[in-house]
Amino acid sequence: MFLELLLFTALGIAIGIIFGLIPGIHPNIIVLSLPLLLAINLDPLLLIAFLVAMGVSNVMADFIPSMLLGAPEDGAMAVLPGHRLLMSGYGYSAIKLAVIGGLFSIILCAILLPLIILALPSLYDFIRPFMYIILIIFSSAMLFTEKRKILALVCFLLAGTIGLMLDSLPVNGLLILFPVLSGFFGVSMLLLQIKRKVSVPKQKAGEIYVTKRTFGRATVSGSLAGIASGFLPGAGSSELSAFASVGKNEKSFLVTFGAITVSNVLLSLLSLWLIGRARSGMAVVIGQIIEIEFVEALLIVAVALIAVSLSAIVTLYLSKKFIALVEKINYSLVSMAILSLIIIMTAIFTGISALILLPHSRLMEL
Repeated sequence: MFLELLLFTALGIAIGIIFGLIPGIHPNIIVLSLPLLLAINLDPLLLIAFLVAMGVSNVMADFIPSMLLGAPEDGAMAVLPGHRLLMSGYGYSAIKLAVIGGLFSIILCAILLPLIILALPSLYDFIRPFMYIILIIFSSAMLFTEKRKILALVCFLLAGTIGLMLDSLPVNGLLILFPVLSGFFGVSMLLLQIKRKVSVPKQKAGEIYVTKRTFGRATVSGSLAGIASGFLPGAGSSELSAFASVGKNEKSFLVTFGAITVSNVLLSLLSLWLIGRARSGMAVVIGQIIEIEFVEALLIVAVALIAVSLSAIVTLYLSKKFIALVEKINYSLVSMAILSLIIIMTAIFTGISALILLPHSRLMEL
């Protein structure tokens, strides 16, 4: 059984990295694999190992296309810290900061696991009656930090409208997450990339130096925010990164972002056991396969540690290869190909009617 677990963990890492390198494919799109996984008569523990490894390695490898294939042009360059470093010739450093932040966040979460198990269920029960107040405050803070507040409010309300209309569509409740999450996390950025015909400058050979103090503070704050995002509905990695970033600069932000993004994967799964809530598409899938108890939770943490360690090494290796090619990449063609794939998959798996869910509120920027 031990060797089988290692085999499925390795398989999950490999597939997760492959899909992570494809821009526009969000890890929560993993929900599409549920019918196939349920049809395979395998031990649920093997499926858990496969899914956790795939989810963790996917978000690690996804740092490559998110940093290299989403670069805005000229005046819009100041929007995303990773893209600013890329356009300054430090694309590899941007990826490395996020990867290392993600790696150490999982290690820190594993160390804090006893405290998480003891404290978070009680804390969640305490704040649950006030959850709507917390989300209102959090949403209001995000809106007020936007420069174009009216547009941000319209986008916010449009996203909520999409959520309200889901039940009225003739689509399976689980599979409908595919066009929704593709629209929120993939299609909008792909269309922006098609619109902004960017070119990436020659990358520099050196790396950006980060002090141990900055790295340590960013990792801790990011991990704590990742724990929070794993339990709080509607709290995303990008938004929490802006609040949790202690240094208020590109380096601190990227370490924090990496820590939040990767630790969120682990905590969204542990929330199945600790609070009985699925906080991600992958958690939904695992919750359909098996009921998470103490043994399964330990397996999730163990697999996450293996997956984050190996995928960090592979991601940093591949990022160097991609950096060498980044100047030659035709972003528009890549984006159009991925966009076409998402549209075709949506039509096949969820039907033509679900195509109306693909446009995200960010498309208003076009």
